[in-house]
Amino acid sequence: MASIKSFQKLSLSQVAAELCVHPFDLIRVLVANDSLPADFRFRSNDIATIRSLTGIETWWTPGLERPADDIPERSLLRSLCSQLVTRGIIGTHTTRLDNLLRGLDTGEQVVLRGLIRGLMKAGLLSSCNTPAGLQVSVVEGREYALTHIAEGGDVPKEAAAVWKRG
Repeated sequence: MASIKSFQKLSLSQVAAELCVHPFDLIRVLVANDSLPADFRFRSNDIATIRSLTGIETWWTPGLERPADDIPERSLLRSLCSQLVTRGIIGTHTTRLDNLLRGLDTGEQVVLRGLIRGLMKAGLLSSCNTPAGLQVSVVEGREYALTHIAEGGDVPKEAAAVWKRG
């Protein structure tokens, strides 16, 4: 027997929390896709549709193996580089910037933002604005540099600056 909860609609804030996005970001994307309900209420099965429509993904899931490294920030960077290349986020194939952060705790998100900035300064990542939000991708032809980093190779000084500040 279905409970009353299964018939209740979700608020915008509840959906945003489930998707780990700010409610205003969710409104912006839904308006851009002409998908915002007039009453700002959603069914629970709308979440999967919204996730697909907005390109929201959780990259850092429990149990995701990271490369062994004596510098945790470098391990995080190497894992990010591996994921970007493995997922094919290269050239015109982009992903939401917040996908790169989703699933990490707040401290690691701050570190990863610095690493992403470093990769951008080094000319390895690029960004662009879209109706779905800020998108990033590996610069076409630079995916080999990211593979090299992922496999334990040299890290650009712009990214290494994140753990060399201390």
